[in-house]
Amino acid sequence: MLLVLLALWILFNGRLTLEIFLIGLLLTSALTWFCWKFLDYSPKMEKTAFRLVGGVLGYVWLLLCEIVKSNLAMMKYIYGGKRELKPKLVTFHTPLKSQLARNVLSNSITLTPGTITAMQEGQKLTVHCLDEAMAEGIEDQAFQQKLLKLEQTAGAGSAKEKEAAK
Repeated sequence: MLLVLLALWILFNGRLTLEIFLIGLLLTSALTWFCWKFLDYSPKMEKTAFRLVGGVLGYVWLLLCEIVKSNLAMMKYIYGGKRELKPKLVTFHTPLKSQLARNVLSNSITLTPGTITAMQEGQKLTVHCLDEAMAEGIEDQAFQQKLLKLEQTAGAGSAKEKEAAK
């Protein structure tokens, strides 16, 4: 965090002099110390966050690709003639453990055109699909698989850190 804040300080100043660097180092050190002391932030959390960056970027890429594919599918429904839609509600249980991962899954489903998460209760999700074809395979979709991998990566990191602390 210290290096990121220092880099931002230098970037926002627009030039690098010894005075700007030293003042930035002082301020970012104080801010980092404050975060560690009072905001329950730690270097361990930073390590976990850095470990997850690649997976999160992969998830965002997957989400964008799915949004584009869903948009193209919706264009076929809209411009493809008089096809009758058969809306469907699908309820399924997700193996995701954390509330954050379940919320990200729900929001990702809602962001893709043609589907919306109607209800989320614990590990049970109810999704409204505009057509039966969109409901196929929603229980085991790529979003859920990526989020499971991210949960395992975050969990593995925290388990290793707990063992190292003993």
